[in-house]
Order: sequence, then structure tokens, then C-alpha cells
Amino acid sequence: MSETNSLESTQQEKTAAVTQDAEVKQEAEVTLTPNIEVKQDVEVTEEKTVSSTVEAEEEESFKLMFEASLKEKPIVKRGEMITGMVVSVTADTVTIDVGAKDEGTIPAAEFVQAGIALPAVGDEIDALVQSTSGGVKLSVLEVKQREAWTAVAAAAESGEAVEAVVTAAVKGGYRVSLSGLNAFMPRSEADTDMHINAEDIIGKTCKVAVLEARRKPENVVVSRKKPMAAERDAQRAVFFEGKAVGDKLTGVVKRMADFGAFVDLGGVDALLHVSDISWRRIKHPSEMLAAGQSVTVEIVKLNAETGKVSVSMKALQSDPWDNVAANYETGMRLTGTVRRLLDFGAVIEIEPGIEGMIHRSELSWIKHDVKPASVLAEGDVVDVSVLEVDAEARRIRLSLKAVSENPWQSWLADHPIGSHVTGKIKNVTDFGFFVPVAGGMDGLVHLENLSWDKKGAEVLPEYSKGQEIEAVVLGVDVAQQRISLGIKQLSGDPFEVFMSGVKRGDSVNGKVIELNQGGSVVEVADGVQAFLARREVPREDADLKVGDTVEAKIIEVNRKRRQVSLSISQQLRDEERDAVRNYSQKNASESTPSALALELQRKFLDKQL
Repeated sequence: MSETNSLESTQQEKTAAVTQDAEVKQEAEVTLTPNIEVKQDVEVTEEKTVSSTVEAEEEESFKLMFEASLKEKPIVKRGEMITGMVVSVTADTVTIDVGAKDEGTIPAAEFVQAGIALPAVGDEIDALVQSTSGGVKLSVLEVKQREAWTAVAAAAESGEAVEAVVTAAVKGGYRVSLSGLNAFMPRSEADTDMHINAEDIIGKTCKVAVLEARRKPENVVVSRKKPMAAERDAQRAVFFEGKAVGDKLTGVVKRMADFGAFVDLGGVDALLHVSDISWRRIKHPSEMLAAGQSVTVEIVKLNAETGKVSVSMKALQSDPWDNVAANYETGMRLTGTVRRLLDFGAVIEIEPGIEGMIHRSELSWIKHDVKPASVLAEGDVVDVSVLEVDAEARRIRLSLKAVSENPWQSWLADHPIGSHVTGKIKNVTDFGFFVPVAGGMDGLVHLENLSWDKKGAEVLPEYSKGQEIEAVVLGVDVAQQRISLGIKQLSGDPFEVFMSGVKRGDSVNGKVIELNQGGSVVEVADGVQAFLARREVPREDADLKVGDTVEAKIIEVNRKRRQVSLSISQQLRDEERDAVRNYSQKNASESTPSALALELQRKFLDKQL
């Protein structure tokens, strides 16, 4: 107040001086009227002098007033909490009038870090003085952090959860903001579910428990899992008290795995196994479900001790196999979709939840050991025939080849037994060779059907792959899908030719072509061999050699096996018997038998005995 009064008195003195000068000027004008020009010059000079003096005095006065007002402004101190008014806001800085010599500034980024909305001009805010050197620097973030430290310390002591925002993923866990205070949350403490994704929580506000809080060095560790687990336990307790097996509930698909999906039933996660999603067989839950989808399920297992719950969707649906016996029967022709290919066959879906199996043997008439993948592909729609229905075993046998014409039966109709075919040898084996006779169908020429008079192994080298041959159709086994061909049948059978001229009991001549332990092989005609057993050879002829000519009697014939048995002993006995009979008949007309006749008769009788 003293400075203000001084300034007012100074101003009054200046005003009085100016008034006095004006009066003096008037008196001078009256006195100096004779010299007007001189008077005017003096008057102008005096006015300029007075004006300059007044301006100088006024400038000095305002200077003194300004300095006085600055002395009255408060001085802010570092670390002090102040309240100020926002005077300007830019993209980088918020300027605050704090009533001091300098205005205070706050980085705009601090408001974002502290979770505070950017203020507008005219708003009053609380801030902390960080520095007064080179201007007043303020902080709202530090205010928040101080408040946060107080809350964190209280939460760490009481165990109560506080609100936080997950800001980023870092090595080993996540960075969390507690009202501007940075904290670390280990990955193991992020959720009760270890399969949680970072994008599911980053940027989200959540409740956390403070596990550790130290200011020096600054270290805050928090857990989102702990309050979640507490809430989950409370929800589980309520759930298990009020729920039972068979209850029907609505839940939300939380996440999926190869073996099934996890359904949130209101704080309790239940397992929906892939086999319980539908009566239809599916490979992965994603074929019918999606995360976030609402589903209705039935509780099938409940264990309060372990906290595990199993649910089922298909339990709410009727079992399609209940009507299989009434809807399907052997011989029916159906249309289905190939769902899976296995090494031994193909699984065909004939209606949702009903599948049948086509064994690999029922895929093709032509190929015996066909691979399912070479005939079918997953997703193919095919016509099939029902071979067997077993509702109790939940099994339906199907056939793909049964819905098409049997090519083996058709081929036999066009190529009856005895007809001739031609073709090139496909491949040669130890037991014969195969000749293609139609698309995918081969006929077999076995060793035994190569030659009438030679062993097959001896003749086989005469044939090679790609060689053109002609053969006779010997037989077709439709069930076994086999065609038998013969080459030797192109000419007459020497065995049958031989047998057409002889019969059992006839005598034949032959040449020994082979000796073995049991006897001798005798060629009795071209391409016809007979067997002479050792017991059928007299002792005196026991030393037979290859090349010897023998006469023997046919004692046995097996046309089916193409076998003829000979006997020299029988031949000799019959000859002797005939000789005795003839001799006896010759001498019957004579009176007395001769001595020779009697001797021959005695020898014959001895042999018979």
C-alpha cells in the first residue's frame, strides 16, 4: 500500500507542476505582448520541455509499479503440489498459469500415460513441480504415481485387488499400468488358462493382486490369475452345489483343441470332447464349432473334487443307429459320401451319424488288392450296395463293385470254355505266365498246360514277355476272379488218343525212360507215360535199364490224374495161364496128357499157390 500511495503523490506533484507552468506561461503572454514572434517561440519550447519531462516521469512510474507487482507474485518450489488453470493446449504441451513469474508446462504425453483425458483451456488441474530451472516444469503423471504407490502399498498389505491396464507384452510376461505406475506381470500369472493369447488381454482393464511392491529399487509384481482364481473358485462352489449329471445348460465355446472344445458355463470350463459334439464322426471341433459360439449341452460327468466337468451335445440328439435295422437291409443300393480313406478300405457316410465300410476287396472287380486312395477321394459321392447290416455292432458293410456289372461274368458269357483267345504275354513267373484278355483282366497259362509230352519247367523258357500266343479257355472262376488258359490243349491229347485204343488188362509195349526208387517210367506212346512199379517186375527182370524195351499189362487207369500202371509179372502170369489153358484145350481131345503138359500144369499151379 505504501508503494501505491507514493506513486499517487508523485503523480499529483507532476500535475501541479504542469498547472503552475501553464499559469506562468499565461502571465508571460500578457507581459510580452509587444514581441509576438518571440513569445510564440518561447511558448513552443516550453511545451516540448514539459511534455518530455512528463513522459519520462510516467515511464519511471510504471516501471516501479511493475517491479512492485512482481515482488508480490508467489514463488513455486520443486516438489510442491499446486493447482493451476490451463491457458493453452498443443499436441505436445499443456501450459498452466500457476500465478508465478513463469507459466508451468506439462508434456501432453503424460496425460495419456496417467490415463487422464487431455484438459481444455480454462480447466483447473493439480500438478507436481518437478523443476523451476529454465521455466516451471510440472507433472500430472507423478501425482498419479504417488497416488498409485499409496494404493499399491495398501493393496499389497490387504490382499485386495486393484484395477490395472495391460499395456504391452515383454519378455517373460506383460507390462501393466497401475494408474501410471509401471508393474510387471509374469506370464504364468496372466490367466488361469495357460493357453491365453497376448492379444486377448493387451489394452484391457482388469483386476490384479499385488504380489510384490518395492520403491527402492522400484519393483511392482502383480497377478491377474490370483483374483481370477478366487472368483472362479467361488463360481465353481456355487456351480457344483446346484448342478448334477443330466442337467442341460447353455454355454459359450471358449477355445478349441484337437481333442475337443472348452465351454464356459459361467465361470466353470467344461470339456466337450470331439466325440460328444455330434453323432456324425468329425476330425476336429472346428468342423462344427467356432470360438464365441453359444451351445446347449448336457452334463455327462461331474467331479467337484477335481473341478472337472464333461458335457455333450449329441446326448441331446436321438441316436440315428436306433432306426438302422428298420431303414437298411442287405442288397439295398445307397448313395453316400466318402469321409475317410484307410489302408484297408473307405468309410462312407450314408446319413449324418451313420457310416458304412467298403473293404478294399469290394472296391473293384478287376484289381484284387487295390489301394482305396487309387479309386476314391475324400468327399466323393458314390453309389454303393449294402452287403450286411449289424445294428447291435453298429456296423454296415458296403460294396462299390456290386453296383456295377461283373466283368468276369460278362467275359465268360462271351468266351465259353473251349474257345480260343490270343494275346501278348504280360509277365512270366515260376509257375507259368499271364496273358491280358480284357481291360484289367488276365488269364493264367499254368506250367502243366504248356505241353502234353514235356514237363512245364522244360517248356517255360521258350516263352517270354511280349510274345504273342494263342490259348484255349479252360475255365473261369467268377468268385475268385481267375481265368485258366492252356496251350497244349490246342492239339489233341495224346493220353486220350492212347486210351481210346487200349483198356485195362491189355498188353502194351514200351521203353524205359526213367528209373526211380519206386520203379520205372515207361513211355508207351508219344507223350504218354506209364509207371511200372518195382513189385510188378519179376526177380529175373529186376535189373531193368533206361532204354530197355518191355512188354507189360495195363493193371490200372486213372483218367483224372492221367495215370497208367503196368505190370510185367501180371503179363507173364497171364501168358502162362493162357498157354496152359490153350494146351489143355488142345489135348482135351487126346486120351492121356503128355508128360510136358503135366509138368507145365504143375508149374502153373505152384505159381498160383
